[in-house]
Parts: sequence; structure tokens; C-alpha cells
Amino acid sequence: MLKADNVSCVRGERRLITALSFTLERGRLLAVTGANGSGKTSLLRMLCGLLPAEQGRVLWDGEDVRACRERYLASLIYIGHLNSLKDDLTPVENVTISARLAGEAISVEKTCEALEAVG
Repeated sequence: MLKADNVSCVRGERRLITALSFTLERGRLLAVTGANGSGKTSLLRMLCGLLPAEQGRVLWDGEDVRACRERYLASLIYIGHLNSLKDDLTPVENVTISARLAGEAISVEKTCEALEAVG
């Protein structure tokens, strides 16, 4: 179960999301719609743990995603609207996400080894 508990998001000087709360039960889908710049991508990044919430918490099976980050990330796939490297992700996160999109499971340790090998 994924739960947003009073989350807010600020990007630069703009408050995109204020005190949003909802619960998404396992096996359910979430469609996020809205105008350009309204915070859809920021919300999805917050839910995936890729962007910290300005306020509130994102819970996965009752646990804050920051406390179970590795387990949480291993359980999801984030597909953004552009299929490219993301500047706000670490190299490890970019490689891990790309591998998962290609259907390959790769550990953080293996990702770090590969990145060290190529410099």
C-alpha cells in the first residue's frame, strides 16, 4: 500500500502541491492529470522517493520510504515522460532505473562496480 500523508512540494519559488493525502491500495493504478507545470512529475518523483517532500511523508506498507529506500526502490519502476538520464538523479539511480526499464534487475553494488569500471 502506498500512502501520501499531508505531502507538499515546492520547486524554486512555486508551491506545486499543498497538504495532499491519499492511499493507493496494492494492485490499483494511479492516473495523474493536470496542466503543464502543475506538479504532476514532481508528485510522481515524490511518490517514488526521487524528490523529498517539503512537508509530510510518503509511506509504503506503513513505513516511511526514506527509511526503507533500497527495498522500496527495488519494488517499483518509474517511467517518466522522457526516456533519458535525469539530472536530479544520481548516476546509480539513473543506471538502476534504465536497467529495470530494460527488464534487468541490478543491485546497487553491481551498479557501483559498473560505474567505477567506466569512470
